[in-house]
Amino acid sequence: MSEQEEELEVQALQRQLDDAFETTRPRPGFDDELWLRMQSSRPAKSRLGDAFAGFWEGIREVPAVPAAAVAAVLVVAVGIGIFAYSGLGRGGGGAATSSALSEGASRNYATGTFGRLPTPVFNGGAKSAPTSQGLADTASPEYLGPVQLTWTGKLDLTITTAPVFRYHEPSTNTADQFATALGAVLRERPAGFLGSYSASTYTLKVRGTVQSPQSSPAFFIFSSLSMPPIDAAGAGPSDLADIFLAQHSLSPQWSYAVAVDGSGDPVKVVYQRQFDAPGYGPAFLIDGSARRTGIEVDLSNNRPVLVSGLLPVSLDVASYKVVSAADAIQSAVASSGQGVSATPAPTVKLTQAELVYVLVPAGDHSFYEPAFLFSGSFQLDGKSFLKQVLVPAVDPSQRSP
Repeated sequence: MSEQEEELEVQALQRQLDDAFETTRPRPGFDDELWLRMQSSRPAKSRLGDAFAGFWEGIREVPAVPAAAVAAVLVVAVGIGIFAYSGLGRGGGGAATSSALSEGASRNYATGTFGRLPTPVFNGGAKSAPTSQGLADTASPEYLGPVQLTWTGKLDLTITTAPVFRYHEPSTNTADQFATALGAVLRERPAGFLGSYSASTYTLKVRGTVQSPQSSPAFFIFSSLSMPPIDAAGAGPSDLADIFLAQHSLSPQWSYAVAVDGSGDPVKVVYQRQFDAPGYGPAFLIDGSARRTGIEVDLSNNRPVLVSGLLPVSLDVASYKVVSAADAIQSAVASSGQGVSATPAPTVKLTQAELVYVLVPAGDHSFYEPAFLFSGSFQLDGKSFLKQVLVPAVDPSQRSP
């Protein structure tokens, strides 16, 4: 075979190779996930890459092998590599990591890989509180009598699975590292806290998970009298809160919505944490009182007096099957308040429902699990009440009894 014929054959094989890459191009973002997996776990596919590199070096050391043969071997080798990386023939989805998730979360594409999940406890499953300016006022006494629930809203649910997030309980080392990053110094380890720290203008306390009432790992910054007001002409409360958090490297690294309560002093700015549920959209994290939570900055005369929020933790994530809309509605309607009342139970129409996330403590590790929050307003003795009902979203077959 002449040199020209050999070169033409190599070019033809190169075009085939280019076509192979074009038609088997992985999904967007796969390259980053693949690189992270190779670096972190060095699985068999990495060894395949090493073997391929060694093979290529061997080919280079044997000049008698025609270039056309080398190109042909490359086509076969690339085909094997694409087959291996696609997951075909491995039986089931494996695990992958992605830096796109907040707080170092790792994405797991297999379903239910955390095993059976603990079932959330919602203190009776229903909550009724007087409403004030559209918000539940938990300072007022709750209505604890029985109610008759009906559903008159619309719940369009197109998803069949939702992510569940897991974190391991933070240690004193975790708290110390967090405080050091803020420039605070350890003073003591009081009961109920991982540590108490001090800085020039504030005191910092870090706490782990609270089992009951359920509360996420958190930090609390109590300003001292030397804490200066934030000097920003024309800035509103949310702007002032943004400035303080940025100055102290506390800006949320997760999706959120900002809510401002300026009805009193201090003014409260809340960064309401959201989890992304593919196919549904953002879902808020709520606390035991069904209030959206995340990071809160309390301001008095432009001066931060208290800053509290979720302690950054590393999250693992796996997908779990969720109940259908019909099953969720049935569970919500079956719920009722606890207590005995001499008067007939008021009828409450549940008119709204949304997917939310709730903390479920489980010892040395805990979960953020999806749930459905149903709500509806009703009148009783001249007062307006907001009825809220929480229903676990994870299918019962995936939860512990």
